[in-house]
Amino acid sequence: MTPGSMAPDELARRYRALYTGAVSDVLDSLGLRQQALPHYIMPLTLDMVVAGPAFTGQGYPVSDIRNDDSDRRIRMLESIKPGTVSVWASAGHFESAHWGEIMSNAARERGCTGAVVDGGLRDTRFVLEMGFPVFCRFRCSASSIGRWEIKEWMISVTIGDTIIHPDDFVFGDCDGVVIIPKALATEVLLKTEETVKRENGMRADLAKGVTVSDVYKKHGKF
Repeated sequence: MTPGSMAPDELARRYRALYTGAVSDVLDSLGLRQQALPHYIMPLTLDMVVAGPAFTGQGYPVSDIRNDDSDRRIRMLESIKPGTVSVWASAGHFESAHWGEIMSNAARERGCTGAVVDGGLRDTRFVLEMGFPVFCRFRCSASSIGRWEIKEWMISVTIGDTIIHPDDFVFGDCDGVVIIPKALATEVLLKTEETVKRENGMRADLAKGVTVSDVYKKHGKF
């Protein structure tokens, strides 16, 4: 850990008590305006939350139906670090699923806490029964074997306009996913906790019938 930083499990616990909108606002205030992943990457259910360092991966389409990346997939899954969130870039491939039940089970056994996939999911019913948080772009029944292959992991990847480096902090909830640069994870957490405290004060005053203009004068922008 760098000086003044928190352990990943403590960061995850405290981020889970927040919400992505407030985190995104803090990132904006720091001049980091490209940290929210595209609007189409959403959780399977509104109560799903992910928080943890990024275990990144990159895959690409293939044209040979005989292509089978199973050995590479197994090596990737066996290298997952506990407490991480698997984050996958698919190179714009739409013709198959890139994540599913077996991947979820294997990743969870390695201590992975969720997945963020710029691509497709299948075996959705089983993933939901597991309670494993998955944020994805679409659902598709087709296997990736012979259509798409895992190429690299724990490298920098790009999703939308956001670059995700290994161990950057991932936080997702019902409004989507934000990526917090690793070196700023603690600073952003502390600033967001202050923001949420202020916003809670605004909510309390509005509930008492205080006018919105007076709330703005007292607490500032919202």
